[in-house]
Amino acid sequence: MRIMKTILTLIFAFVLMIGVCEAATAETVNNGAELARMKRLAVAYPDYYQTLEKEPTLNEFMTALFEAGRVARDTYVVSYDSMVNNIKADTGIDIKVLPKAEARRIFKEHVYKYADGYLYATLANNSRLNLFCEVYLPNTNELVYVLRVEGSKSDETKNVKTYKEMAEEFYRAFEKAVQTEEKKIQKGEKDKK
Repeated sequence: MRIMKTILTLIFAFVLMIGVCEAATAETVNNGAELARMKRLAVAYPDYYQTLEKEPTLNEFMTALFEAGRVARDTYVVSYDSMVNNIKADTGIDIKVLPKAEARRIFKEHVYKYADGYLYATLANNSRLNLFCEVYLPNTNELVYVLRVEGSKSDETKNVKTYKEMAEEFYRAFEKAVQTEEKKIQKGEKDKK
């Protein structure tokens, strides 16, 4: 009886995990050579709007985006707050007090000093959660990588834990894509010899 109860508990936990963060889908690599060079990734100001009172605030969502980067082994993730502080120290401009469009413009102008790329995340929390993660090159602002992480339909999963798990899924997929592109480059160099 105890073994059966343990097995059912494990099955239930697995089903819940699948329901919260179903799958990373819709991955696109636009520039593999540049993606393979990314070792430092800055978190940009995301598109996120709190639709329910019990949902995380914008600051909680931004913190979850950054903290999820801890699952990345080979990528150093730079928080938005660090970027704000670095830009303020270099230019004297506090982008936190500027209108969103102006802050984004200044962020894009200076991100190349601190990172090899930047993550622009959009959370669509309509009937189904979707986290759209776009990685851009600094300087050119060329889109090099896109991933959509699909979550569940339940409003109960619109919380910091779920958002963090979805962001972790992005970082894992991102690092895997970087490694795949690195291997392609290494294979190409070996084939030339």
